Amino acid sequence: MGRQYCKMHAATLLALTALDANRFVALDGGYATSAGGAKDALGVSESSAAIGDAFPVITGFSALVTTGEAIAQHAFVKPAADGSGKAITGTATDHCGRAMEAASAAGQLLEIRILPHRHT
Repeated sequence: MGRQYCKMHAATLLALTALDANRFVALDGGYATSAGGAKDALGVSESSAAIGDAFPVITGFSALVTTGEAIAQHAFVKPAADGSGKAITGTATDHCGRAMEAASAAGQLLEIRILPHRHT
């Protein structure tokens, strides 16, 4: 059985850099980080993209994102600070999503509920 998610809305961006699918992406077309501003998470890449390619970004309801660590079910999530676009555990005051299931290790696909990005 394949992985499921529920896409309510998507946007199209131009890739600033080569991107993998299932990563948090920023407003500028690169990977999102916790830096804020142009690096805030807009959503999750639905496909991979080469530099300059148009690609879809899931911005509403849920998406599958690659994990950067083990994440508990219902935990808040945010983009990793390393610029990989992978999901790590966030906090109530620093997040852009919430885990709908658990991930036991880095590199797994995790369904998240996409939320407006919050910073401390």
